[in-house]
Amino acid sequence: MSKPPRSIAAPRVLQIHVTRRCNLRCLHCYSSSGPEFRDALPEGLVCDAITDAAALGYGMLAVSGGEPMLYRPLAQILGHARRQGLATAITTNGMLLDHRRLEPLRGILSFIAVSLDGPQEAHDRMRARPGAFAAMAERLAALRDSGIPFGFLFTLTQASARHLDWVVDFAAAQGAAALQIHPLSEVGRAAGHGDAAAPPELATPDIGLAVQAARCAVAARDRHAGRLRVIVDYMPWLQVPSGAAAAPGASLADLVSPLVIETDGTVVPLAHGFARGHAIGTLGNMALSAMADHWISSGGAGRFQALLRRVAGQAFAPGAPPLLSWADEVRRTAAAVHNAPSLAWNAA
Repeated sequence: MSKPPRSIAAPRVLQIHVTRRCNLRCLHCYSSSGPEFRDALPEGLVCDAITDAAALGYGMLAVSGGEPMLYRPLAQILGHARRQGLATAITTNGMLLDHRRLEPLRGILSFIAVSLDGPQEAHDRMRARPGAFAAMAERLAALRDSGIPFGFLFTLTQASARHLDWVVDFAAAQGAAALQIHPLSEVGRAAGHGDAAAPPELATPDIGLAVQAARCAVAARDRHAGRLRVIVDYMPWLQVPSGAAAAPGASLADLVSPLVIETDGTVVPLAHGFARGHAIGTLGNMALSAMADHWISSGGAGRFQALLRRVAGQAFAPGAPPLLSWADEVRRTAAAVHNAPSLAWNAA
């Protein structure tokens, strides 16, 4: 008989994808961003959402894209978030982190995550740009000089796993505070190649690589005397986020973290590209606070919790793998449910 899941508290994170404009067209991009796109969320709409999110109980703003360094009001929204009491972070390809762009972010940016795909050849291949690694590496001195804490984000695939030890040692040598290892998410451009045309860099990691990544994290802790924190985005069985077991009357922040706002204003739970049948609403149609109330009272929250319980049940079934990527597993399950209810009120 399997044991019941043990709930763990997850950080209450508001994640906003402010633009699809980017100076790269990475093979594994979850949002299919690139230089040809110009769409971006209006500053006022973003600031209003941040204000509401803080009141709802969210404690951190994570800004991504596209490339957030190309979003002109970046400093304004980060400053607004700090005034609301939120910690702030951005995820960037690192190529634009010069002194001029970093200076306005000092004091309002809590953490910078720089995407890294391995040594130069592997990084440039995944970034679809010769010289991408060199440009990123050249900017790391300015990043260190800024005093803003930083780390690296590494996407784990069947092909990239061989670079794990190199990535750990590179991150430590550069003075990074953390390294996050995240399995490839099959959304956006990463899912658009089709099986026949998919490059080997986009092969989804199997459970063996999940275990390898977990062991790498332990070895890195020992090798670097605890100076580098290595975070692996897999969860051991018997651990599920608190939203799966939230009590009646729970707030949106208790139910959903990360809360994701995509560049078109769609608000979804957990991950970019989440099934629209579980969308919470759309910015511009309704304030985030009102959206949260409506989603909970109209049954959207109940349907989402049922989805979480379904995935948790699969995770604890006999023969289930010992590790799973929770957000990706929930996203895949939601996408597979073709009769997911649509929220007619959201189609305004």
